[in-house]
Amino acid sequence: MKETLDTVKTIYQQTLADYIDIIQKVDAFYNSAWDKLIIIGSVAFVIMGVAVPLIVQWYQRRTLKLSEELLKKDISEQVKKIKSEIIEIVSVEIKTQFGKYETEIKKLNASANAKTFLIQGKLNLEKSYHQLALGDIVSASFSFIESDDYQNLQIALNLILSDCLPHLSKEEIDDLKININRDLELLITNLGKADDRGVFQTVMQDIRLKITKLPKTIQEKPQEKAK
Repeated sequence: MKETLDTVKTIYQQTLADYIDIIQKVDAFYNSAWDKLIIIGSVAFVIMGVAVPLIVQWYQRRTLKLSEELLKKDISEQVKKIKSEIIEIVSVEIKTQFGKYETEIKKLNASANAKTFLIQGKLNLEKSYHQLALGDIVSASFSFIESDDYQNLQIALNLILSDCLPHLSKEEIDDLKININRDLELLITNLGKADDRGVFQTVMQDIRLKITKLPKTIQEKPQEKAK
């Protein structure tokens, strides 16, 4: 009986020692795991506290650099576009101004030519060179239309009606058209197109009527009295 108790006691003590040993190992394991966890957490904290800001800072710099490059590229493209638009606007304006100047110069030249021919025509009228005078005044009238000088154009047309045609024949008028390209009929046609206000309608009708009543040939003209 005593031996049985001793055996049980021995087994109990051995089992208790095993439990204690297991508990100690478990405790040691957890203590070791906790220490490792603390170390890992500390390392992770260091990484989070140092590495992550550096990574964020690097990313921000890279993003800023890319944004800066894109902004520079966009600004460069916008500058090129604006320059192109400015050049186009300036070119159009220059062409417009040159066109205006060219038109004004043409008008000035036409006005000078018209006045020269008108003076020459008046001189020929004074000499009774009516056919030559008509040719000069027709040329003057074309230039007065081109220069928009309607005041002097009216004077020229009145000279044609009152001072030239009464002393001429249709043959002489046709000769001016054929030989020196001084076309009275074309002048009336062009004047009709330019006269959008109908200012010259009366004098044009009078000239056409006067032409229909002229002698056909030089021989049919009545003899003029010598001055």
